[in-house]
Amino acid sequence: MKPQTDAAIDELMSRPLSERARGFLREVQFSGGRVDVAHDPVRQRLAQECRRCGYLHIREDERTVKLTGLGQTFLDRLMRAN
Repeated sequence: MKPQTDAAIDELMSRPLSERARGFLREVQFSGGRVDVAHDPVRQRLAQECRRCGYLHIREDERTVKLTGLGQTFLDRLMRAN
């Protein structure tokens, strides 16, 4: 995997993410980096929003979402900013 430069990470992190999606991303982090969203359409929609930004990976079964390295970096930067 090719390492990303600061400019590439900054570009990816500049994509808009709603407050609810950021909260969901934190929930995934607090759950050990993996969450089951099989029976919750709201969480599935939030997972899709995070996936479009590159912060989550949705497994092929579309039940489980996993935090990506970029998602962890995004959350770390949010914590430093606040």
